[in-house]
Amino acid sequence: MSDRDQRTEQPTQQRLKKSRDEGRFAVSREFAAGVQFLVFVSMLTAYSAQWFQQVLGGMKSLFVTAFQLDVNSASLVALAVQCAIPVSLAFFGTGSLIAAAVLLAQMTASGFCFATAKLTPDLSRANPLATLKELPSRNRRAFLEALVLLPVFLGICWLIIQARLEEYLRIPLMTVMGGVSLVGDSVASVLWKATIVFLVWGSIDLFRQRQRFQSELKMTKQEVREESRQNEGNPEIKMKIRRMRRELLRRRMMSEVPTATAVIVNPTHFAVALRYDMQGSTAPKVVAKGKNFLALRIREKALSCQVPVIENPPLAQALYKHVEVGQEIPANLYRAVAEVLAYVFRLMRGGPSAG
Repeated sequence: MSDRDQRTEQPTQQRLKKSRDEGRFAVSREFAAGVQFLVFVSMLTAYSAQWFQQVLGGMKSLFVTAFQLDVNSASLVALAVQCAIPVSLAFFGTGSLIAAAVLLAQMTASGFCFATAKLTPDLSRANPLATLKELPSRNRRAFLEALVLLPVFLGICWLIIQARLEEYLRIPLMTVMGGVSLVGDSVASVLWKATIVFLVWGSIDLFRQRQRFQSELKMTKQEVREESRQNEGNPEIKMKIRRMRRELLRRRMMSEVPTATAVIVNPTHFAVALRYDMQGSTAPKVVAKGKNFLALRIREKALSCQVPVIENPPLAQALYKHVEVGQEIPANLYRAVAEVLAYVFRLMRGGPSAG
C-alpha cells in the first residue's frame, strides 16, 4: 500500500496551523485574476467617459499649443510633463486599486493568512531547470483553460453582435461620438460578461485548490497518534501518573481512618469513615471511603484502631455515592447520620466495642 493510500485521516488543527506558519495554504491565481479583472472593468466603465473627455481635451490642447509654442528644449519638457502627469496619476491610481483588490482577495481566500517565511529569498525558485520541468504541466493546463474559455468568449461576442447587428451597420452614418458610444456599450457588455465567466471559473478553481490542499495535508493514523502523544503526553506515562496519584490519595485517606468517629459499611461492598467534632460547629465530614477491596481495607484498619464499625447498607451507599472525601455530609442525611453517631456515643460510654 502506497503512502498516499495510508493517508486517510483529516488534518488536525496543529497540522493546519503549521502549514499556515510555513506559508502553505490554498490559493487560486484564477480567482485573483477574476477579482482583478472585475476591478479593472468596474473602473473602466465608471470613468471611461471622463477619461475619453480628458484625452480629447489633451489632444485639443496639444493642437492649439503646437501653433503657439516656441519650440525649444525647455518648452518641450514642460509640455511633456504637463501631458504625462494626469496620465501617470490615472495609471497609478488604477494600478493601486487593482493591486489592493487582488491582495484583499488572496487574503480572504486564504483565511487572512500571512507567512513571513515566504518573504525570505528562496534560491530554489530561481532554478531554471526546475522551471523548465514545470513548463509542460503549466502549458497543458493553460491549453485546457483556453480550450474551455475561448469558445465561451466567442459565443458571448457573437450573441452581442447578433443582437445589435443593425445598429453596427449604421455606424458609418453616425457621428463620431455616437459610433464611439455604441462600440463602447458593446465592449462594456462583453467585458462584464467576461468578468462573470472569470469569477465563476476562479471560484471553481479556488474550491478545487482547497480540496487538493486538504488532500495533501491528510495524515496517517500513526501520524495522528504521534501528534496526540506529543500534545497530551505518552498514554502509558499518563496512566502511571494517575495510578501514583490514586495511590497517594489512598494512603492519605487510610491515614485518616484512625481519626474517624465511626465507619459505616454495607457490610462488605462499601465503607465510609466519618469524623465528627462535638466541640466544633461543623457537620460530620467524610474522611475516607472505598468500594470492594478498598472498603475491606478501611474496615480492617478501623477494627485494628478500635474505631466503631456500623452496618447500615442504605446510609453507606448514599454517603459513598453523594459525598466526596473531605466534604461535609448533606442536610438530607443529617438525621440518619445523627442516629448512627448517637448509637456510637452510647457504645463508647458503655465501653469500647465494635459491631
